[in-house]
Amino acid sequence: MERGRLLKASAAWAALMLVAACRETTAPTDVVTLPAAIAFDSNRSGNRDVFVLGPDGRVTQVTDHPGFDGAADWSPDGRSLAFYTIRDGNHDITIVDADGSNLRRLTDHPAADAYPDWSPDGTKIAFHSDRDGDFDVWVVNADGSEPVNLTREISGDQGFAAWSPDGSRIAFHSSLGEEVAHIYVMNADGSGAVQLTRVRALNRRPAWSPDGSQIVFDSNQNGVSDIYIMRADGADLRNLTQDAFVDGMPAWSPDGEWIAYARLRDDNADIFVIRPDGSRRVNMTRHSAFDAWPDWQPLP
Repeated sequence: MERGRLLKASAAWAALMLVAACRETTAPTDVVTLPAAIAFDSNRSGNRDVFVLGPDGRVTQVTDHPGFDGAADWSPDGRSLAFYTIRDGNHDITIVDADGSNLRRLTDHPAADAYPDWSPDGTKIAFHSDRDGDFDVWVVNADGSEPVNLTREISGDQGFAAWSPDGSRIAFHSSLGEEVAHIYVMNADGSGAVQLTRVRALNRRPAWSPDGSQIVFDSNQNGVSDIYIMRADGADLRNLTQDAFVDGMPAWSPDGEWIAYARLRDDNADIFVIRPDGSRRVNMTRHSAFDAWPDWQPLP
């Protein structure tokens, strides 16, 4: 299958490696005090770069490059960010310290490597790649060694891996063409994959609750992309956002009290937070740029 299929599934969210000194912008109004910082990507600098939204609502720029830096994921110790970058026309996984220093490349492969997710113990990073033709979930050591394809035996394109909080399982979505994708969970070694969603829709981008009992994801089951929550076994599915806007890319806060997500309206996207019961929905970025792919910094 062509390289662009799985990446194109997120093109509406992710626009298209040297790091500059961090630059701080003014805080938006009418925000809540967050339990932790949120990394996200945005084109507010003129490029697609990685930013961090602090608990007080202030935004700091982490990367600055004319290419693409996006879909950042915090390391378990909260000191570094893994993200994917497009430079010289290629997709690779890169790591940078949270202050924008010490940039280092994790993968260097002609295939498309994207959407990293750090294991809870910090020793491995999952990502998706089309190194073997189709997109699959791969895992590599945190130093870039020993890449392993975990979903080689599953048909279709697999991606957007998310480690469970205890590191024993990985959630991911599997695409069956352009219109259908399902959420799966497998053991961390790639065995025992189980399909969780059943409605034929684009069920994508899973993320775990901090206690590992629930999974949040986005889906267009009702015709437009909303944020859904289900138990880790696929039961008790419920629509969290239920509105006319395109909501996606959910991420659960480390204290379990908030879910961050991106909301698309016309040509603008912002980072919102919402309670897991659907209450107190707040726009955290309120910017004319395209802000997407939130990820919470782990608590100390």
